[in-house]
Amino acid sequence: MARFIKINVTAAGTLANGIHALNVDDIFTVYAATATTTLIHANNTLDVTTVTHDSVGTTPSVRDAIVNAMTANPGGVSATVNLPSTITVTAIATA
Repeated sequence: MARFIKINVTAAGTLANGIHALNVDDIFTVYAATATTTLIHANNTLDVTTVTHDSVGTTPSVRDAIVNAMTANPGGVSATVNLPSTITVTAIATA
């Protein structure tokens, strides 16, 4: 059974708003690229999901929140990425 993590996007006035689900089994690595960008690399493809968010400074808290969601619910169907209260995701895109 597939397991998913859910990331909530809250960019004002865009069609990308709402919950985005990513299959945990398809995730190879999560990387804090910059203070405002976290990259999720897919297994067996060249796809990269770019998560754009408020600045986290020097603490990779978005990366950590994604990893915690991936490991929080073994055997479950989905887990929500719980970001720090000062951080919101403003965009998400897979290419």
